[in-house]
Amino acid sequence: MLFFRLSDSKRLRLVLVFPGTGYGTQDFVASRIENLSLPSEPVLIAVADAYSTPYETALSRTEDYAAAEGLTLSPAVLVAWSGGVRGAQSAVQSNHDFPRVELADPSPNAEAWSGRDTRIVFNPDNWTGSLASLGVQQARDAELYGRNAVRSNLSHNEILDSAIVQAVKSSGFSHLSIAAASVLGIWLWRKNK
Repeated sequence: MLFFRLSDSKRLRLVLVFPGTGYGTQDFVASRIENLSLPSEPVLIAVADAYSTPYETALSRTEDYAAAEGLTLSPAVLVAWSGGVRGAQSAVQSNHDFPRVELADPSPNAEAWSGRDTRIVFNPDNWTGSLASLGVQQARDAELYGRNAVRSNLSHNEILDSAIVQAVKSSGFSHLSIAAASVLGIWLWRKNK
């Protein structure tokens, strides 16, 4: 596990990230995180060792780290990128307690995609060559999830970056409060037009 602590607070919201496969290893995800302009929030980002790390293992190692550092963690957002959807699948099977799950350009995986409180951001055009069939399946599966599946024009890596930034910025809000804020924002915008 790799850990990125975004503030000195001892009470932190946990953003747990499952990396992808191939080039999308833990080290690759860590380098992306290091190059992002993340706000100073009471957040701990924990990056699992691999896409296939069991959820319970990732969580246990994160809790060990928190105990050693004297931290109190509250689950905020689980992010699974690409093949890291296997980590999200493991979390669904373990009945995770994260209030939000962000699947960032995930490989097709019906069990993970249908998990509670799950949002999917995808771009089937990112899957080319021998993986083109995954993009076709991704687009087909996304139709089943309606507004919980958002098609993006971002590259595969940019979707990861965006998911991490959004997880950090919104880790203190539930889906309900984000939805309420969006509705309020639309109402205020319409009122001022």
